[in-house]
Amino acid sequence: MGVVEAADKIINNHHILIEASLCSRFRTPKSECALCADSCPAGAIDISEEGSEIKAGCMDCGVCISACPNGVFRMKERDDEKIIAEIREKSGKEKVFGISCQRGDNSADLMVPCLGRLSEAMLLEPIKAGVLNIEISRPECGGCPNSKASSNIDRIINNVSAVYGMAGIEKDRLIIKRIPLQPLSKMPEKAVSRREFFSAFRAKAAEVAVTSLPDVGTEEEKETFIGAIARKPENFKRKLLIYALDGFSSSKETNVPSTDAMLAELEVSSGCTGCGVCATLCPAGALTQKQEDGKFSLSFKPALCVNCRVCEETCLPKAVKIKETARLNYLLEDAEIKVFETERNACSVCGMDFVAATESLQISGEPGTNDICPLCVSRHKKQMAFIQNGFIKASA
Repeated sequence: MGVVEAADKIINNHHILIEASLCSRFRTPKSECALCADSCPAGAIDISEEGSEIKAGCMDCGVCISACPNGVFRMKERDDEKIIAEIREKSGKEKVFGISCQRGDNSADLMVPCLGRLSEAMLLEPIKAGVLNIEISRPECGGCPNSKASSNIDRIINNVSAVYGMAGIEKDRLIIKRIPLQPLSKMPEKAVSRREFFSAFRAKAAEVAVTSLPDVGTEEEKETFIGAIARKPENFKRKLLIYALDGFSSSKETNVPSTDAMLAELEVSSGCTGCGVCATLCPAGALTQKQEDGKFSLSFKPALCVNCRVCEETCLPKAVKIKETARLNYLLEDAEIKVFETERNACSVCGMDFVAATESLQISGEPGTNDICPLCVSRHKKQMAFIQNGFIKASA
């Protein structure tokens, strides 16, 4: 490791940026997503209600970037955009585009630290550029320190195979070549001039000096949860995937089980109370709400959905449901589907606008309460329960 890289390690411990507000676990404690931690070969990722955090021990393999569908992680230097730029540059030169890792074929057109670093977009770009076949040299992962990432490799390949079938691309154009585990090969590095080296060193030295100063920031300066959600950061991974699919067309209707799908389809029942929590917390921006002309509506863009299930997990009345299958063809379509619409009423108790209460939300034994909002209904039920409990204790 060079002096510049060592200085960078002192400051950051790793070369990966984290947009914690996109993490499903940050959005809701009800989420059980742990794809990044489950795939990390070094066990260097902790997840809490604050989102994902990278600990000491990170090897900068980038598997977490590929594993997370929300786009939480991003490499500071050789990010997905740069890897795709490398693919485009080399794809026109050969009929077969070779991909390998540091323990595989070091003569491959694209070298990544671990095959778990690949994304669906990276396995679509060569085909889009006119390459006949993509050949992935895959060594025996069992003997590699990165073997934990093998499940992520399989998931990416399965996803791409499904997309190939949907877009009419012959699946045998993606070739998996099994090879023995090779000695560790060094990743290709960009040549650095003497001037660039000392310039980078001075910058790193200045950063080290800055980090040695005491932190005088206040709690008020820290971003609030509401502020983080309101920023609506973009999921760069989904953007790259949609761009990679541009130019392809649907060859056949393809539906896949929603369990591990790249997107989801959802339905909203009449139990929806119009609270808008699902749209507010959706990290992908796939759900939007509108209130106009006396109506409340929810619209859904399947191409943006990453199947994180935050909408389903945060819906208190359980009105949002993920369907058992997902139509993969939506990835090629800029469709916006209105999944729910209803009239809005004014609450006769508090005066606030609300979605008309369903029968299950009415106050028990009191007809004609559809003009009362769910919050007032809930408050009334709690008050009645408190009174009844008081009588029971008094008579005991």
